[in-house]
Amino acid sequence: MNGMKYSLSLGRPFGIKIAVHWTFLLLILWVVAVNIRQGADTAQVIISILFILALFVCVTLHELGHSLTARRYGIETRNITLLPIGGMANIDDMPEKPKQEIVVTASGLIVNVIIALLLWVIISIIPGYTFDTNLEAITGQNFLILLMYVNLFIAAFNLIPAFPMDGGRILRAVLSFRFDRIKATRYAMIAGQGFGVIFALVGLFINPFLFVIGIFVVIGARLEYTQVRYRSLLVDYKAQDILMEEYSTLQQDELLKNAVDLLLKSAQTGFLVKEDDEIVGILSKNDIINGLSKHGQEVPVREVMTTGFKHVDAATPLRDIFKTMQREKLDILPVFDGQKLIGVIDQDNIQEFIMVQSALREA
Repeated sequence: MNGMKYSLSLGRPFGIKIAVHWTFLLLILWVVAVNIRQGADTAQVIISILFILALFVCVTLHELGHSLTARRYGIETRNITLLPIGGMANIDDMPEKPKQEIVVTASGLIVNVIIALLLWVIISIIPGYTFDTNLEAITGQNFLILLMYVNLFIAAFNLIPAFPMDGGRILRAVLSFRFDRIKATRYAMIAGQGFGVIFALVGLFINPFLFVIGIFVVIGARLEYTQVRYRSLLVDYKAQDILMEEYSTLQQDELLKNAVDLLLKSAQTGFLVKEDDEIVGILSKNDIINGLSKHGQEVPVREVMTTGFKHVDAATPLRDIFKTMQREKLDILPVFDGQKLIGVIDQDNIQEFIMVQSALREA
C-alpha cells in the first residue's frame, strides 16, 4: 500500500516524513455532519474538529514512538501517514528478534500512557478543572479529560492480539520464543483474522470505522504472513543464484516502439538502456506505458527511461533484494560482480523462484 500517494506533507520531525492522507478529510466531514445532525452550534463543531486534530497529534506521537525505537536497532522509518482509522508507520522491517519486536511495538503504547499521565498532571493543577464533569459532549471543561481517556483507550485497544495491530505483533513475538517466525506469524495471523471478523461484524451495527479496522486487520494479517513466508524462502540465497544471464537491452537512441515490441515478445518486465556498452538507465513497464501515453511510440527511449537507477552486487542476499524491489516498486535490477555486469533480476524472476521453493518445501 502506497500510503504517501495523494497525501499532504506535514513536515519531517526526526527526519521522518509525516503526511496526512486525503481520506482524513472524510473523517472531519463526518464529525461535522454528526455535530450538525445533533443540533450543535458553530462553537461545538469547531471544538470537535480541534479534538480530532489533537487526537491525531497523539497518534503521530504513538507512531514516532515505534519509529524512533526501531531506529535504535538500525531500522529506519520511511514515512508516517495519517489515515481516518489511525496512523501507519512505513518501517523498513520489524526486528526479527522477539525481545526487540516487543520493545519496538510496546514503545507506541507507552507513548500514549505517558501522554495520558501528563494530561492527568495538567488537569490536576489547572484551577477549577475537575474530573467530575459531563463527558457526553466535547467542551472546554472536559477537552483534556476526554483526550486523556482516549489515549488510554488507544493503548488498551492496541493491546488486543489482532495481528498486525500492536497487540498482535506482541503475540507474534511471544510465540516466536517457542516457534519459528513463520509458524508464529501464522498463529498470530489466525488470531488477528478472527478479531478482524469480530470487529467488522460489530462495526456494521455500531461504528463504521470499527468495520474498516476489521477489514484492514483481516487483509493486513494475511499480507504480513505472506511477506514473512516469502522472505523465509529466500533467506539462504543470493543474487547470483537466480540472476538472468540472457536478457534484452535497448540503446538510448532507439524508439519507444522497439521497447514495446520487446515487452510483448519477451518475458521481461523491464530493460537495461545502454549508450554503446555502458548502462545509462532503466526502462520499466511503467516507463513504457507512461511514455506511450505522453509522447507516443516515436519518442527515443532516453526521453522516458529512469536514469537514477539502483544496482546490486552478486553476493547481495536475495531476501534484501526482494524487500527493496517491493518497497521501491522496482521492475528490474542490474547485477554486478565487482565492476562487471553479469545479469539482471526482475520481479517475475523472484516470484517464479518463490513459487518453486514453496512447492519444494511443501513436498
